Amino acid sequence: MTATPRTTQRRAPCLVTLPAATYDLVSWLCFPLNYAIAGLCHLQPQTSIWNDARKTAPAGSGKSLATLQQEILSQADQAQLEADLVRLYDTLPSLTANDELVGRVWRGRILRTRGSVLDLAEWAIVRPLGKLGFGWGKRYRSAEQGDPLLGHWREKIFFPLPLWGNVGVTDMRWRGQVTATMNYDHQPWKDYFKRLSLDGEPTVLLGVWTHKHIAGGWFTLTLDDELSPIAR
Repeated sequence: MTATPRTTQRRAPCLVTLPAATYDLVSWLCFPLNYAIAGLCHLQPQTSIWNDARKTAPAGSGKSLATLQQEILSQADQAQLEADLVRLYDTLPSLTANDELVGRVWRGRILRTRGSVLDLAEWAIVRPLGKLGFGWGKRYRSAEQGDPLLGHWREKIFFPLPLWGNVGVTDMRWRGQVTATMNYDHQPWKDYFKRLSLDGEPTVLLGVWTHKHIAGGWFTLTLDDELSPIAR
């Protein structure tokens, strides 16, 4: 008698959705924390050039755009100069919010820039929790509903962290270009996105989180193809 080999199927991950009122309530309760986060943007040890009126960003390190793009896509653990990231951002193709963000789940990764607010979050929160199996990302259920912070544990359970309230996505113009932008309901913050990945590769976006046009940090979002069909 020949034994039939057993096949192991991966269990479908659990994707949690919270009532809409939860986002308003938690954002209100976290107002002191969020106000402090915004204040840190003004205390960064470097001056953000994101709001620079010049159409051409400073040369930065002089690194070629192709090299910079490949370093980020390879997830190399190294800091980048903000001037390089702005220079790269300006050359990347734009996105449309409804067609390319809505109904999708994204996994996040912070890009260190030697002194941004997100650098602090990377060292103090993201890396320690990562050793315990936790990660973060974003989810856009519709053009008016979204999770700016979607936590996950060992890729088994995905849960919103509504500290910053609800977000919506739309197309906005900044630095002379229109692209998909995430708008926070209760904070003076926006996230701007451009497409970083090359044709035929998994979809990766370059993002910048801003407080009143001060860049508070840079990150990438990688599309989660498995969860995106049930993102809504």
